[in-house]
Amino acid sequence: MPVDRCVCFNITFAELKKYAQTRPDCGIDDLRERFGCTRGCALCLPYIQAMLATGRTEFSTDEDLHSIARPDVTRPDTYHGPQQRPVSPLPDYLEALARALRGILPLQRTEQVPLRQAGGCVLSEPVKADRDLPPFNRAQMDGYALRATEFNANPSRPWPVAATIPAGSPAPSRIPPGHCVAIATGAPLPGDVDTVIQHESSDRGDRNAGPVHFKIHSIAPGHAVHLRGADAKAGQTLIPSNTLLAAHHLGIAAAVGISSLLVRAKPRATVLTSGDEVVDIDAAIKPHQIRNSNGPQICELLHRLGAHPIDARHLPDDREQTIGAVSNALAKSDLLITIGGVSAGDRDHFPAAFTASNVTTSLQGASIQPGRPIYIGRAPNGAIVIGLPGNPVSALACACIFVWPIVRTLLGLPPDLPWRTVELAEPVKPNPGRRMFRPALLQPDGRALVPSWAGSGDLAHTAPTHGLIELPIQTEPVQAGARLRFLPWP
Repeated sequence: MPVDRCVCFNITFAELKKYAQTRPDCGIDDLRERFGCTRGCALCLPYIQAMLATGRTEFSTDEDLHSIARPDVTRPDTYHGPQQRPVSPLPDYLEALARALRGILPLQRTEQVPLRQAGGCVLSEPVKADRDLPPFNRAQMDGYALRATEFNANPSRPWPVAATIPAGSPAPSRIPPGHCVAIATGAPLPGDVDTVIQHESSDRGDRNAGPVHFKIHSIAPGHAVHLRGADAKAGQTLIPSNTLLAAHHLGIAAAVGISSLLVRAKPRATVLTSGDEVVDIDAAIKPHQIRNSNGPQICELLHRLGAHPIDARHLPDDREQTIGAVSNALAKSDLLITIGGVSAGDRDHFPAAFTASNVTTSLQGASIQPGRPIYIGRAPNGAIVIGLPGNPVSALACACIFVWPIVRTLLGLPPDLPWRTVELAEPVKPNPGRRMFRPALLQPDGRALVPSWAGSGDLAHTAPTHGLIELPIQTEPVQAGARLRFLPWP
């Protein structure tokens, strides 16, 4: 009985071949990303290798598949069939990112937002001090305020306490000569007093209604005093424009009396997932279906990146619905994220929808794993289109390394991401033909461990991870101790 179907992908070899003919150097990993794999290709791998090497789509069960495959020594899983069309090599990550960012400018819209909602926004106008900071000379610790010259002239004598100044109360303008005042941390000093001696250097005689005796013999003028204007002068810029606002920035704004801030409007993002095999989280699921993990994952990621997801829809594999949904999304969005359906299959309708909306392509594919089918383009109204691969780990990785710098650019920030260098804990196998971005976890000693995975459809393996590690293009394993780039999850 002839063998003409891959049971792992549940698809005929003829359909696999048709797809392989449209992709540059299509290999096993590309087929996994496009069609998914339920059995790890252990059953059908020899047949698929033979199909990729020869272009044949039917085999007999008694054939010596290894003798007919004649795999290429550098890419044993690469299609070399007679109908493959010549294509240009795909760009490496950095070149792909440069193409993706080319021509993208910051959004010019601004909005006034309440201070408590401004975290994660980008400031559009500077925050300035409304008065000197601090606005008065204030005590830096609990103790006694006095004149340093008087104390140094006769430190051992008793010091009557003229007043007590708690924080939040005004200070007397002057105190009698030879006296001190009890003062709390943060309280204002009287106008003619310049020094504070902490409680620990005294006998606390005022607690018994007596004078205070000090245990020290000299004090420097200005000791334990936070001088007026030491932090900032009135009118001084405290937070410049184009600052990504964090908690401490909101504290500074509050300190100068600002209850709302003018910020750059967050990019409006629409997320369109696709696929007849994908169902809603709450829907009754059938054995051949999968739940929509990409929608919630990418929407949350967009929120963390600083974008504003305004809509999220799932589309069936229907050409007209897809064209209409893309057109509607582009009309109201700064950023359209599509997931799945970006390849050249009969049921991949996003490319036709992009063409119908006159989207200009900036990037179509990158030499990376996962995420090779990444697509980026621009609509006539300036909206940016990002087509993410359908497998969830591919979508996650591409969102981090492509969507993140694009959102930062739209917000007026540098596109640079917070990559850092880590040491690899255990050897890991790279891809000899593409740069890899694998989810990894950081151990307590700071070294990175790359967990095993079953391909880019294996979202479960990302649960303990902390970010992506970049693996170089090489044939031999990357050894433990190698210093590699690591990008924390947003």
